[in-house]
Amino acid sequence: MILRLESLIQNLRDKIFKQKLRFKDDYGNDFPEWKNKNLGEICEKKSSNISANKIEDNFGKYIIYGASGVLKKVDFYEEKSDYISIVKDGAGVGRLFYCKGKSSVLGTMDIIKPLVNTNTHFLFYLLSNIDFTKYITGSTIPHIYFKDYKNENFGIPSLEEQTKIADFLSKIDEKIEIEKQLLIQYKNQKKYLLQNLFI
Repeated sequence: MILRLESLIQNLRDKIFKQKLRFKDDYGNDFPEWKNKNLGEICEKKSSNISANKIEDNFGKYIIYGASGVLKKVDFYEEKSDYISIVKDGAGVGRLFYCKGKSSVLGTMDIIKPLVNTNTHFLFYLLSNIDFTKYITGSTIPHIYFKDYKNENFGIPSLEEQTKIADFLSKIDEKIEIEKQLLIQYKNQKKYLLQNLFI
């Protein structure tokens, strides 16, 4: 089920960004034509200087992200609103996360924030369609740099159509997350039952 949904969202993303699947506005009318733009025209990059060593003894309620996702919770945050983080150094380079506001990232990651007239969720799905492997440099420790991939060119829809696309794809992502949680619960129940079978 999860693999089918992940395959579905990948296929839909491909069709949407190739403009083979278009949305209508609330009145059934076509949205305006998409405009060709470079990635650097619709978002900006910020850096973080937080190291894992500095937050070892820090605990709180605000999430801090590392290369594998949520690292821990600390007593401060650097980003007030939602953003996208990307692993820029080391293992997992090019991995993306959609990050809720009031959170931070380690220095091995970059923060990508939308500019005016860009939906954050839409930007996340757009970035998910980039093959970052072609931008990797460094043989010992791999790196990617925003200055290299910011020139990726895309068709960009109006903000209203971006929002429709983002809402549509987010609903499938939410379904995938629910299925993953159900699978974890099922595995935990199975493990518990097997452990207690011979008591």
